[in-house]
Amino acid sequence: MNKDEDRINVQETGGALADALTFLRIVVTPVIMVLILWAWPDTQIAILATVLFIIAALTDIFDDFFGGASRGALRRYGYLDDVADTILVVGVLVALGVVLLRNGMASWTWIVPFAILILREVIIGLTKGFELARFGWPDNPLSNAKAGFSMLGAALLVASPWLTQWIDMIRAGTDGAMAVYDEASPFIWLTGTVVLWIAALFSLVSGYKILSSPITPVADETDQAIENPSND
Repeated sequence: MNKDEDRINVQETGGALADALTFLRIVVTPVIMVLILWAWPDTQIAILATVLFIIAALTDIFDDFFGGASRGALRRYGYLDDVADTILVVGVLVALGVVLLRNGMASWTWIVPFAILILREVIIGLTKGFELARFGWPDNPLSNAKAGFSMLGAALLVASPWLTQWIDMIRAGTDGAMAVYDEASPFIWLTGTVVLWIAALFSLVSGYKILSSPITPVADETDQAIENPSND
């Protein structure tokens, strides 16, 4: 029985650590937004914002690793897991959008995926917010793919100022300094935009599935671990 109690205590500790990582993701998001609004695309600021974004994104991996599924019994605040993902991506995209519009760089190529990703979360929050707050976001491959691609796309856009400089340094050695001087490489920005388009498509499909399906509690293996501990 002592082994069972020890195992459950370890699991509960993992759940608490997972919740702490989720809260960390929420706390770091406004810091990244302030940096972007303040001085992006300054190279040093872009590097700092990228590092913080990567740290925040990694917490999404490790909170599942330590605490299991977000809808499991060990996660007291597991319902905030996907909310934290949404806050991170939407917050960063809003900050980037404000800077781009402020600098006269409006383009439908990034406005459309930005709008799809942001509006999807707003609509789901308004229509399914109560159920999602009670039971958590449904875990499905489409939503996971949307989250992964949106984080990757946002990270590439945030990092584009300094990653582009690296690419241009390489180009200067092959194409000549004048070619780089005439036009900076658009590769990183275009790649990030394409990735966001993919995330937007996943968000439309997964958003439709969430809106058209009832949100119900889902049993998790961690529930069974607590309620029915082994006697081995």
